[in-house]
Formats: sequence, structure tokens, C-alpha cells
Amino acid sequence: MEYVKQKNQNRVENMKLVNLKRRARSDAIIFFLRVIDNMGQIKEVMRHYHLKHLSNDKRKELWYAFCDLPNIDKIEKRQLDNMHLNEHSLTSYSADQVLKLMSLNFNKGKLKIFASKDRSQNKELAQLVLSVIKSDPKKYRETLDLFVKYWIEDYELRYEQSSEGYSAFL
Repeated sequence: MEYVKQKNQNRVENMKLVNLKRRARSDAIIFFLRVIDNMGQIKEVMRHYHLKHLSNDKRKELWYAFCDLPNIDKIEKRQLDNMHLNEHSLTSYSADQVLKLMSLNFNKGKLKIFASKDRSQNKELAQLVLSVIKSDPKKYRETLDLFVKYWIEDYELRYEQSSEGYSAFL
């Protein structure tokens, strides 16, 4: 009887970890899109959410991966020029298009954050973002994959350090 209880407990714990990784992946992809979508300079964004449970070497690697993205400076400059307008480039449709350019299938329901009616959209900036991603989708995908990998690792480290376990992330 005790064996069955322990086996069920292990199964529950494993499912919690699987769900945690799944959520971390989704959160990382959304955050990556938000970085591209008029949140200002990537350097500022990376300082704001610096994945504090990771080692400094991993954070630096991620920082340089973002800074080395091809043509990212064009997006940053355009966003800074229009920061006062509080415009955004991505809608849920264009966010989906960005992910498709990087050969990534993603649940469209999770992209609703980009569909807010309170956001004025800059279609010119959306076209710029799409053209920049088209210039080297493989490099953007590699950076996204690295970001997702470290985001998941950060979630796992927080999970291990958390006394409440999985409930701290709900």
C-alpha cells in the first residue's frame, strides 16, 4: 500500500514539473515577442527581468545573443523614435506570423495579450519587425531557443528553492 502511495506521489510530482516546463516555455515565447514589440531597448528589458536564478555566465550569453540579433538595432531605433506615441507593432496575428517565420507553432489563444483594444498599432513598425525577422529567421529562432532554455532553467531553479513548490508559480 505504501509503495502505491509513493508511486502516485512521484507521478504527481513529475506532472507538476512537466506542467511547470510547459508554462515556462509559453511565458518565455510571449516575453520574447514582447521584447520585440515596442518595450524599448532590449538592454533595458534584459536588465528589468534578468533571470536572477541563473549564473552570470548564462545571463551574459543570453544578453549577447539578444544584442547580436541581425538588424535588431533598426527595431530599437524605430521604437525609441515612437516611444512617446505608446504604439505597438504586434497584433495577435502578426505575433503568430513572427513565430511562423521562425518555424514555430504556438497556441494562438496565448497570443491574445497582443490583441488588446487599448493598444494602438503601428502597421509600419509591424512590417519592419516582420522584415527584420525574415532577414535571418534561423538566428532569431536560435536566440529564442536559448531564451526558452534559460527561462525554463530559471523556473526549475525557483521551483527547487521554493518551499511551497509548484504552487508558488500558479
